[in-house]
Amino acid sequence: MKTISKKAIVAAVATASVAGGIQIAAAPAANAAVNYGAIAVSSNGATGRSWDYPTAGAAQRAALASCGYGSCKVLASFANGCGAVAQTRYRFQGGTGRSLYAAQRSAISLSGGGSIMSWQCTSGHL
Repeated sequence: MKTISKKAIVAAVATASVAGGIQIAAAPAANAAVNYGAIAVSSNGATGRSWDYPTAGAAQRAALASCGYGSCKVLASFANGCGAVAQTRYRFQGGTGRSLYAAQRSAISLSGGGSIMSWQCTSGHL
């Protein structure tokens, strides 16, 4: 029975990866934090925002609570990034992105125009 060394296995995987086009992604750091945020808007235009929550659900509940009206709905929910809400004459539309600029561009594009009425980013993602 032939024994294969650890080095031989690593070399074979590396060769197969290059030859076969396989991509191996590095595992995320164990201590990498995921921060969630959300923006809620009511039918009367009141807004509620949240950022740096440990779960998406917690961020959404906080945004709804800070909005303060029964008609509030979460229009943007994001993780390690930003959210924005655009307002047109007839509606509100949320968008998200890795940066504030990207989130604002997304909201305006999805609404077909208008202007930004609210935005929020998680820590380190302006």
